[in-house]
Amino acid sequence: MVESGGDIGELLLKQLIDHTVFALESLITILIIIIVVITLVSFFKIMLSSFKKRDREQQSTTIHRTVIRMLRGLLVSLDFLIAADILKTMLVPSITELGILVVVVVIRILLSWSMSKEIQDHRSTDK
Repeated sequence: MVESGGDIGELLLKQLIDHTVFALESLITILIIIIVVITLVSFFKIMLSSFKKRDREQQSTTIHRTVIRMLRGLLVSLDFLIAADILKTMLVPSITELGILVVVVVIRILLSWSMSKEIQDHRSTDK
């Protein structure tokens, strides 16, 4: 059976969006894993250096910088996840799935806002 041009175009668009969302989510997952590993390695280095030195103020500053770096990376990751969710809404076949995606996007936006506030708080304590 031969499909019309509109059906083929719609199918191609759906597949393109599906693959784009999958690629975005895969890259974001890898990015989050890298961020967590770098943060854990940094904290491990801080802990090792704390056994050698007793400079608590410098250690505290280093911890703040590490936390800010981690939060920035997670913030960027969340922004891309929100973009992937928005792309998914273009393909949603039912109102129920659309409602679930809206709730997920709102939660991610709130997390993003919360992390932004945390970064600002860390910056203000560093000054």
